[in-house]
Amino acid sequence: MPLVINTNVASLNSQRQLMNSGSALDRASERLSSGQRINSAKDDAAGLAISNRMTSQIRGLDQAIRNANDGVSLIQTAEGALQETTNILQRMRELSIQSSNGIYSNADRATLNAEVKQLIEELDRIATSTSFNGQKLLDGSLGKVNLQVGADAGQIITMKIPAMDAKTLGMGFVGVDMLGGEMDLAGPPALVLNENDVLINGQSIVKALETFDGASDTWDELLGYINTNVLGVAASTYAQATGTGVGTGVLENGDVFEVTITKLDGSTSVIQVTNTQNMDELVEKINAESGGLLNAMVTESGRLSIAAQNVQSLTVADTSNAGGTVAGAYNGRLVLESKHGDPITITRGSTGTLAQLDQLGFRENTNAGQVEGVGITTPNVAWNVGDLTINGVVISNKDTNSLAGKIAAINAAQADTGVTAEAFSATTLDFGSVDLSTITSALLMNGEPININGATSIGDIVNAFNAKKDVTGISATLLGTRVVLEGNAAAITFGVDGTNNGLANLNAATLQIQSGTGAATTISATTETVPGGIKLTSVNGAPISIRLGANAVPATIGLLESNVTAEGAFGTAIASISIDTVAGAQKAIGVIDKALATINDARSQLGAINNRLDFTMSNLANISEKTSASRSRIVDADFAAETAALSRAQVLQQAATAMLAQANARPEQVLSLLR
Repeated sequence: MPLVINTNVASLNSQRQLMNSGSALDRASERLSSGQRINSAKDDAAGLAISNRMTSQIRGLDQAIRNANDGVSLIQTAEGALQETTNILQRMRELSIQSSNGIYSNADRATLNAEVKQLIEELDRIATSTSFNGQKLLDGSLGKVNLQVGADAGQIITMKIPAMDAKTLGMGFVGVDMLGGEMDLAGPPALVLNENDVLINGQSIVKALETFDGASDTWDELLGYINTNVLGVAASTYAQATGTGVGTGVLENGDVFEVTITKLDGSTSVIQVTNTQNMDELVEKINAESGGLLNAMVTESGRLSIAAQNVQSLTVADTSNAGGTVAGAYNGRLVLESKHGDPITITRGSTGTLAQLDQLGFRENTNAGQVEGVGITTPNVAWNVGDLTINGVVISNKDTNSLAGKIAAINAAQADTGVTAEAFSATTLDFGSVDLSTITSALLMNGEPININGATSIGDIVNAFNAKKDVTGISATLLGTRVVLEGNAAAITFGVDGTNNGLANLNAATLQIQSGTGAATTISATTETVPGGIKLTSVNGAPISIRLGANAVPATIGLLESNVTAEGAFGTAIASISIDTVAGAQKAIGVIDKALATINDARSQLGAINNRLDFTMSNLANISEKTSASRSRIVDADFAAETAALSRAQVLQQAATAMLAQANARPEQVLSLLR
C-alpha cells in the first residue's frame, strides 16, 4: 500500500462513515423525540400521502360524530317540547269528554272551555318558543335539516319537523305532505297512461310493459299502480257532501234520507235512514248504518257534512230536506300523501300531456305548500261572503272587485291562514309542429318584443324569453318541445311586432297556447291574452286547504278546491275548537285525536332518527378507531426499534470518531522517512 500525504483515503472513509452514523443518529433522535416514523416526505413519500388521506378521514369522522351528537340534542329538545304538547292535548281531550256529559250546564261548559282556550295559547307558545341554537323547531320554519354524518360530501341524514302550532295541529296532516286533486273523478277515468306519461316525484305512474286504460280499468286499479310504482307516496280518494243550508234533521211519516256510495271498482252501496228527530240523531244513524264507510258530522255553521275515503262518488237523496239542501251528486277527488313528509310534485314525462294531468285532477309542477290558481277571466267581479276559505279561515270580500283587491284580501288574513298571495300567470307554448325557419317576426309579450325570429332551436326561444325576464317578470323553461312561461303578472298577452298580419303569420296556425288545466288554444288572431290568477304560498311549507262556497265561481275566485280531506279535518284546527256545547265538544275530540296522531307520528320519526344517529355514531367511532390504528402503523415510531437504532448509531458515531483520529494521524508516518 503506497504511503501518500495528498489524499488520505482512510480519513475520507472514516468521515463518510461518521456522516452516515450521524444521519442515523439524527433520524433515530428525531423519531424518538416526535414519536413518529414519518416526519417529512423524505422519510416515506407514499406513506405520507396515505397517512394524510387517513388523517382527513379520521378528522372528518370525528367531526361527523360531533355533528350527530348535535342532531341528537336537537331531537331531544324537540321531543321534550312535543311531550309537553302531548300532555296539553291529553288534558284538552279530557276536558272535551267531560263537556260532552249531559249533566253539565252551559255555564259549566263555558268554564271548561275557558281552560281549553288557555291550553291552546300555551300550545302555541311552546310551538313558537321552542328553539335550538337560535332555530325555531316547532313553528314550521325549520324545514328540512341535513345532518352531515360522514367524512365525505353527501353523507347526510335528513330530518323534518312539521309545524306543531294550534293553527296546524288537528287539520289532518298526520306527519305527511298532502296534495289533493282539484278535479272531480266524474265516472271512469277517461285517459290512457303509459310509461313516462305522468310522473309523481319523478317516478312514472306506470312502468314498462304496463298500460292503464280508463276504458277498461277502474280508479281502484289506477291507485294500485300509484301505490306500487311510486315510492314514498300513498294514493287514495275522498268525496264530501256538505249542505248549503241548516237542516232540521227530522225524518218522519215515511221520510227517507239515502246515500249511494259508488266505490272505486264501480260497485255501489246504498244506506237509508228513517225516523230521526234532530240533526244529532240523523248524524248518528248515518254513521251507524254505513258501517264506517261514511263520516257524518255537523259543521260549525250547523250544516250537515258527509264524507268518505276511497270512493268514486256520493249521491244524496233527501226529499224532506232534513239535511239542509244536501241532496245531489258529489264526485270524489284523488289525494296523494307523502309517507316521509317530503313535498309531492306532479309533472309530465317525455310523452305526457296536460290533458292527462287534467283527468287526474292535477296541474303541472305544483305542490301542497304552493297553489297556482286558474286564470281569472272575470277579475272585476267581487267575491261574496263565504266564497273562499283558506286553511279554515273565511277570506273577506271587502274590495275584491279587482285582482289586486283579491290578493290584498288574502294577504290581510296571513296571520290566521299562514298563506301569502301574489299575482301569477303561467302558460305553455308548444312549438312541436312549428317550422322555426318560417318565423319572420318578433313576438310581443305584454308589449315587450321577444326576438324569436332567427331561432334555430326551441332552446334559443327560451333564451330569448329569459333575456327580457327583468322587464316582463316572466321566466321561461324548456320542457320537450314546449316553452313554459310563468311569473308575477296579472296576465300574459301575446302579439306580433311590426305590421305583420297577426300571430297566424308567426306560427302557420300550429303554435298553441295552453294555460293551467284549460284546453289548448291555437293562436290565430292578432293578439291572444292568457288571464292571470293568484299564487298562494304557505309560510311554513304546510299544505294549503282551499274550500269554495256553494255558489263560488272559479273564474271569479281564481282558485280551485284542494286539500279538503274526507274526514272534514281541513279547516278544523286545534285553534278553532270550542267545547262550550255538546256538539262542539264531540267535534273537538276528533280534532284532538288527529292532533295527537300528528304528534305521535312526528315523535316516532324523531325517535327513529335518534336511534339511527346512535347507530351512526357507533359505526363512525369504530371506523375512526380502525383507521387511526392503520395510520399509526404507518406513521408512528416503534420505540423498541428506534432505541436500538439510536444505541447502534451512538456506538458507530464514537467508533467512527476514533477511527477518523487514527486515519488523520497516519500521514505523520511520512516524517520518519524524511529524517
